Amino acid sequence: MGKKFQSVRFVGRLASTCLGMGSLLATGQALAQDNVEASEAQLGNDIIVTATRRAERLEDVPAAVTVISSDQLANSGVVKLMDIAQLTSGIMMQKGGYTTQPSVRGVSSLTTGVGFENNTAIYIDGFYQPDSVAINGDLTNIAQIEVLKGPQGTLYGRNATAGAILIKTLEPGDSAEAMIRASYARFDDRTLQGYMAVPLNNVLALSVAGSHRRSDGYIRDLGNDGLGTNGFDAVKQKNDSIRAKLRAKPNDWATITLGYNYGKVLDAIGLAFTVYNHPSAAQPPSPPRASKRDTVTSNIIPNNSAMLNEATLEALFETGLGELALRTSYAERKTLVEFDFDGSKVDSFRGVIPAKQDTFQQSIDLSVTSIENVELLLGAHYFDDDILVDNQLAIIGGTLRTTDDTRLRAKAIAAYVDATVHLGDLSLTGGLRYSHERKRVAYTQIAAAPVLPGSGKVSFSKLTPRAVVKYELGPRTNAYASFSTGFRSGVYQNQVLPNPELVVPIKPEEITAYEIGFKTARSGFRFDAALFYYDYSNLHVGVTIPNPITGIGVISTILNAKAAEVYGAEAQLTLEPIENLKLTGSITAIKAEYTDFANATATGLNAATGLNATNQRQDWSGKQMARAPSLSATFQADYTFPLLAGELKLAANVSATSSYVVSNPSLYGPLAGAELANKQRYRQNGYALVNLRADWTDPSDKFTLSAFVNNLTNKRYQLVTSGGGFGDYRQFAQPISAGAAVEVRF
Repeated sequence: MGKKFQSVRFVGRLASTCLGMGSLLATGQALAQDNVEASEAQLGNDIIVTATRRAERLEDVPAAVTVISSDQLANSGVVKLMDIAQLTSGIMMQKGGYTTQPSVRGVSSLTTGVGFENNTAIYIDGFYQPDSVAINGDLTNIAQIEVLKGPQGTLYGRNATAGAILIKTLEPGDSAEAMIRASYARFDDRTLQGYMAVPLNNVLALSVAGSHRRSDGYIRDLGNDGLGTNGFDAVKQKNDSIRAKLRAKPNDWATITLGYNYGKVLDAIGLAFTVYNHPSAAQPPSPPRASKRDTVTSNIIPNNSAMLNEATLEALFETGLGELALRTSYAERKTLVEFDFDGSKVDSFRGVIPAKQDTFQQSIDLSVTSIENVELLLGAHYFDDDILVDNQLAIIGGTLRTTDDTRLRAKAIAAYVDATVHLGDLSLTGGLRYSHERKRVAYTQIAAAPVLPGSGKVSFSKLTPRAVVKYELGPRTNAYASFSTGFRSGVYQNQVLPNPELVVPIKPEEITAYEIGFKTARSGFRFDAALFYYDYSNLHVGVTIPNPITGIGVISTILNAKAAEVYGAEAQLTLEPIENLKLTGSITAIKAEYTDFANATATGLNAATGLNATNQRQDWSGKQMARAPSLSATFQADYTFPLLAGELKLAANVSATSSYVVSNPSLYGPLAGAELANKQRYRQNGYALVNLRADWTDPSDKFTLSAFVNNLTNKRYQLVTSGGGFGDYRQFAQPISAGAAVEVRF
């Protein structure tokens, strides 16, 4: 307990220092409060966010929110959702096999596969994105990204225990505009992007954005000779997207937008398994097995492809009460996953997983602004998801061992209310969401060792309240205290289980959060800080274990970690000390650990044999949770000055993190010896990333030439690392890359 209290005291001191700095800087410099108007997300103007499902200035929102503007994305070299961790502390984006898994303040998902939604809710233009594969497409035509830290169960639903990421794309306007951008970088990385918006008449406006990207990737298969002479590019990347919006504004009180979104992504970096330590004795030494960075030995080219077709309809109406928003969407997603799990040229274990997902959503929100000193939100949401994992194949020793189908159905309804009452400088907020969800699963075994198919159905219901007290210390300066909750829906396994008795639903995750914070903003300066504590229970943890019935191959299963806790402090600061120089920084200190997880299934080490001990029972209580570094920080700077009659912008982006568990919190275990027994195996040491960029724009502001370098210091850090019966495997993130781009605006 003494150690724990010392950590709390350290975090408390950090928070007190941050809050005190903000108060001193705010004293004597208060400005008259500006009207809340939509504007560009840039320093010196109001930054408008929708974190509370209504438009508010960033500093008026009593919650931790980081806003990433389109300019910041362009300056930083960030092109994918996975990269946004380089722009705000307390966030990590990692690969869990073939899925993309965010972590917010140490709260992350450890379940991998189609049908397992992340516990960070992601919304694009107000529409929830349930999949964890296609979300890693390139970020194109982005207007603004809001990262909401902490559980958002009241306003953003059932899978927001960690937080929410709200992505806003560009809207067609009243004037015509167009842009085309082309870039080339190391690893034959070619990108072509374009955007066009045009008013068709006084009522209709159209916008179309597209992106096309191809790359050979940075991981090379070594071939049968182990030298790479007859190998192949193992993780070629492809990304195509089209996003179209047709906006109709027939009068002053109605806006209707019809949208179509297409995306196709190929990104198999998380499936390029390289066994680097404790290889299985069953794997012969010849042909040579890859063990070095950016190499792999595989029987097949890994495949992780996803395709999205989505139609959306948004209708906004200004009524006598306030704004009424109706949103409807239907999406079809297809994925195909193929991987060679043993990491050698020996055909020991291959998996093929095709899946199809159909999702329908309907939401309604009424934001009441007609009551004096009261802001009221009433809303409801319906979600219908149908997933077919069709003909999963497990090929073991070159022989087809299993072929099966899994059908997952989820239907969820929710209703919520949220009200804020303004009492002078004091504001009180209370909110409540009721969620009810039904889940079904049906397994069909087509060809395998004789096992019985299974099915199941279950319902979950949950109330998720929130309460906030905010006090206005001065114009654009506030302090707040909040209580919020969230839950992640219970699940079934997404593959056939060898016995109907194993078809048991996993309990929902639940989290309760307490936070106090401070915010202030004025011309050339913005600062906020927060201190938080989370009580977290029934965490979903995915594990791979030997098939308990047939003894052949492995099955994926999920456990509930009984309890965990997270506490910490963070701060972010934006400055414009001189004209045309912008500085932004953030820092987060957390302690995130399991407090009660005595029955974890893990991969230990047998020191006597030098091999992994799989399916080992371990006690993870008191151990660090995955993707939860104790300290992380980011810094961005950009400076613009005249050059050759135009303007040159120089930008730098630095992100740093302390050591952390990548995705598998396993210990070395009791067979590894007393010195190693309680140490976590699959960790990444601390590191820092540096990106640089230079953009020159001509005097007409129509042409921009760019040069950039990502991962300037060529940091070697693990994107994936874990272990199993074939040994310890890992793959590193992309090394240093440089390139150039040209952009033309019309």
